[in-house]
Amino acid sequence: MIARVLVSGLLLTTTTILAHAEEYDPNAVNIVDAIDCKLEAPQYMGFSITLDDEDGGFRKRGWKKQESGNLFLSQYLLPSPITIAGHETSTIVFSANAVLAVLDVADPSQLALQENIQNSFPGTDKFLGERELINKVEKDQETGWTITTRITRNISNVSSHPGKTLVGCSYDTSIKLPGEE
Repeated sequence: MIARVLVSGLLLTTTTILAHAEEYDPNAVNIVDAIDCKLEAPQYMGFSITLDDEDGGFRKRGWKKQESGNLFLSQYLLPSPITIAGHETSTIVFSANAVLAVLDVADPSQLALQENIQNSFPGTDKFLGERELINKVEKDQETGWTITTRITRNISNVSSHPGKTLVGCSYDTSIKLPGEE
């Protein structure tokens, strides 16, 4: 069931992107825009799935793949620094549905205050928080699918990146097929 929904979601995303192929070029996506939650979910998905393409992706952008020390994060070194939340970095990471800048900020609480994000683990050294920017539910009249899109601004710290704060955006699309709860 989960595999079917994931495949359906990928097909829907791919179909949406291909329908707009004339106007969409994943290589034209600005990484700062992706990190700052300025993309639509299908645009982000189309961009992120092309990163490991042999004929483009991260190599075409001049990015260097790095070891992240975390099984859930793919890490890249950018050819030049970017500025996110007032801090410069040349390192970014991708998780399953998010892209985040790795900032040289040991305590994420000040950035979280600036971004109006609450910690899900108050009173601990662990920081994980998000602010919901978009949460929309649409029903595709043609297929009967219910498509939920959720985009959030995220701040966290992880043990694989001590003394760092991860700031970025999560783009989540889920699909319910007709008759599913």
